[in-house]
Amino acid sequence: MTRTLLLTTCLLTASTLTARADGSFYVKLFGGLSDLQVDTLSFGSTTSQADFDTGIAAGGAFGYDYAGSPWQAEIEYTYRSADITPAASLGTGGDYASTSLMVNGIYAFSAAGAVKPYVGAGIGFMTEVDLDIEGGAAAGEYEDSGVFAAQVMVGAEYAVSDRVGLYGELRYFTAGSQTMTGGSGTIEADYDSLDAIVGLSIRF
Repeated sequence: MTRTLLLTTCLLTASTLTARADGSFYVKLFGGLSDLQVDTLSFGSTTSQADFDTGIAAGGAFGYDYAGSPWQAEIEYTYRSADITPAASLGTGGDYASTSLMVNGIYAFSAAGAVKPYVGAGIGFMTEVDLDIEGGAAAGEYEDSGVFAAQVMVGAEYAVSDRVGLYGELRYFTAGSQTMTGGSGTIEADYDSLDAIVGLSIRF
């Protein structure tokens, strides 16, 4: 059901984009750091501390820039991953990763020279969230999919040319509390991430 809803949203967005011929399509490629804002794991009836290393975020987007308007709309895919050190009773190490598909709306402010600041927000789904724990009582792979997510972002783009831009961005991504099954039972953990990314945009 959630995947059907997401597909419908994407198709509606795409039809809106193609209906306009006075702007420009663009693609983005980006990568950077992802800092998971998580400090506890719940394994069965036990809630334990966990430490997360700064991880990575990488992805791309396809969008439309409306001419004569500050608005842009895009569909974005992102992969995030970070190493985890759970409490000794649960495991000796592991990895917490996700993929997400989002529909974003972006508002660009007036440019100051070649630099144009912007803000944005998006909704969508984590298409997959996966927690791997090594060793200990909770050892195993835990996963879920089709989880509603949202994000907000602020950044600035530098125009290298009329078609090519470089940008830097801070974003906050959240999918709330996750209940993942597998491994030795069920694990609950939040998925909230603060990302710092840099990227390349190409208009055509």
